[in-house]
Amino acid sequence: MSLSLWNARFGGFDDDFFSGSPVFGIPPTLTNFKNDNLIHSSPRYEISENSKQFRLAVDVPGVKAQDINVGLENDGRVLHLSGNRKVEKNTDKEKYFEEYKFDKRFTLGKDLDTDKLTAHLNDGVLVLTAPKKEKEEPKKTTIAITQGEAPALMEE
Repeated sequence: MSLSLWNARFGGFDDDFFSGSPVFGIPPTLTNFKNDNLIHSSPRYEISENSKQFRLAVDVPGVKAQDINVGLENDGRVLHLSGNRKVEKNTDKEKYFEEYKFDKRFTLGKDLDTDKLTAHLNDGVLVLTAPKKEKEEPKKTTIAITQGEAPALMEE
């Protein structure tokens, strides 16, 4: 597979288990600033590939293109997606916002041509595609054997 989850803090796997749990006494990653809520979420995604390309579709409903960051890290081997959206909430007493943020990284295989990575946002789905590199046949070289004494080692 050309794509796998990446998490630098936990050695390559990525899930929300360590993001906090009231069961284990760890507060969840929900931080209140006065009446504004910041909620860390993990968008759903689907990975597919064939012999010519790979495709990653990420559900980001309500997120605008200008609120999404897509980039490559670690010499083009790690795909980094992040973004946010604010939702206005009204109650009888007050008006406040909830802000949803996501941050996800994926390790890309060496067989992908990351220079040709594209991203398209339509109907709340961000689709990233990258073609696979052409497979090169292993190079075979025949080396001629010369009769006689071998040359001396070169001086440094």
